[in-house]
Amino acid sequence: MEETIDRGGSPSVAPVLSVDDLVIEYHLARGGVLRAVDGVSFEVAPSEIVGIVGESGSGKSSVGMVVAGFTRAAGGRLVFDGDTTESWPGASTSGRPGIQMIFQDSSTAVNPRMSVARIIAEAIARGGRITREHLDQSVGYLEKVGLDTALADRKPRELSGGQKQRVAIARALAANPSVLVCDESVSALDVSVRAKILNLLVRIRREENIAIIFISHDLAVVSQLVDRVVVMQNGAVVECGPVREVIDRPQHPYTQKLLNAIPRLERTTVTAQETDPRSTATKEEVS
Repeated sequence: MEETIDRGGSPSVAPVLSVDDLVIEYHLARGGVLRAVDGVSFEVAPSEIVGIVGESGSGKSSVGMVVAGFTRAAGGRLVFDGDTTESWPGASTSGRPGIQMIFQDSSTAVNPRMSVARIIAEAIARGGRITREHLDQSVGYLEKVGLDTALADRKPRELSGGQKQRVAIARALAANPSVLVCDESVSALDVSVRAKILNLLVRIRREENIAIIFISHDLAVVSQLVDRVVVMQNGAVVECGPVREVIDRPQHPYTQKLLNAIPRLERTTVTAQETDPRSTATKEEVS
């Protein structure tokens, strides 16, 4: 039986993040310019989960990279926590303060030579010297994402895929963000592990009051997780609205195409509660 999550509902308050008429271009090696994103606009309310869905090449990941501050936009406006960006300075290797990004392959976002504790402590220190206090605090973030504190001294290569993704989430939380950008962050995981990570994101939204932008090609997963959904095709938004309205009454043929592609008997399910995430860890996660 398919289960759904309790999404809560977003209050009618000023958005924590607003993207208006965003344009992203890439200069090609052979010359010329590729416009990957053209005129994308959306808003994210505090503690809201907004999904951005589309096939590969739709521009959804490029939007996430600009929002997180890792890619420069060619035009448009972004307002985050009251600060407006219109001049689009060069991209930053550290990203945009207050926004953290979680990638599909968490191994690329952490130092493989560091222990789990130091990976998290680095985010707590925010560029400063890592102290014993920071290392002690990192244990609390492991507990927050449902990992055994015994993993603190392990290196990323000693962890399973689900454990590494939880470490990436713990590291993101340690930076005290207002917004998490999750780019295909569960697509490489086994179905059972994927559901537990999704439940963790729901719990984080509820307990930490963090807004989440969830980027995925999988409308089945998005439909069970988010409050609102932005559908992208060929670099543009073709549909946007409350997720149940978009799923039940799609207005654009492309949205209907994505819905038709969902395997009806193999849809990922997300449960509403995760009271103690460590007690429900799968064999793959604790091995």
